[in-house]
Amino acid sequence: MAIASPSNKHLVFILGTAALLISPLQAKAETTPSDDWQYAASLYFFAPAVKGSTAAGSDIDVSFDTLINNLNMTFMGAFEARKGKWSALADVLYLNVGANGGAQVPLTGPLGRPLGIDADASLKLRGWVLGAVGGYNVFDRSQASVDVIAGLRYLEMKGSFGLGLQGRRLGRAIESDASGVVWDGIVGVKGRANLSGNWFVPFYLDVGTGDSDLTWQALAGVGYRFHWGDVSLAYRYLKWDLGSSSPIDDISFSGPQLTATFRF
Repeated sequence: MAIASPSNKHLVFILGTAALLISPLQAKAETTPSDDWQYAASLYFFAPAVKGSTAAGSDIDVSFDTLINNLNMTFMGAFEARKGKWSALADVLYLNVGANGGAQVPLTGPLGRPLGIDADASLKLRGWVLGAVGGYNVFDRSQASVDVIAGLRYLEMKGSFGLGLQGRRLGRAIESDASGVVWDGIVGVKGRANLSGNWFVPFYLDVGTGDSDLTWQALAGVGYRFHWGDVSLAYRYLKWDLGSSSPIDDISFSGPQLTATFRF
């Protein structure tokens, strides 16, 4: 992926968004968070569909069923540390997908006889999405808690395609590799709204730019608190607009996410 320089309009948009998010919340903030260190470790299962488009005009559309059926390895987790009003959050999403297939190519020679050409194809895709943000609590009451956040998001995609052709008159392999790395600065808000009993609504929203023209992420759902932590089910959406200088115009990950968070 080629690196696209951020334009002034994107920076103005982000800074303006941050100002709008911070100013009305600070007026209502309460200084009640604990001064002791608090930690939260989360394991989650994100079931995304991958969609996008390439600079050549092709569509990218990988359903979750296709992804999970060819999944080699995955890790999804987050860790948060909090002291007083300040917090730090790291999020890791790793996917390793591979598919292999073979078949005989239905080609015939000049006399109408099958050429006996076998084809073996392989496709591998590996992706990292890493997020690291710092947060400051601007609203903390029994009804809700809200942090403003700022940090970085990292996207790395590596793909390889192999095609082997074997026949009486030929034997060759075709291989192709592609990779790209994208760094973006992000700002946003995160928190939860408390419902009756132990129920709550988690939410997260960020927007940013850098190597991409624009990236943003949103999450909202419902959760339930236990004495050891909480469990939530949410819908998550991640998107990058990479610009005309990149071989991929845009790419997004979207789907349900089930999270178990352990607090200590």
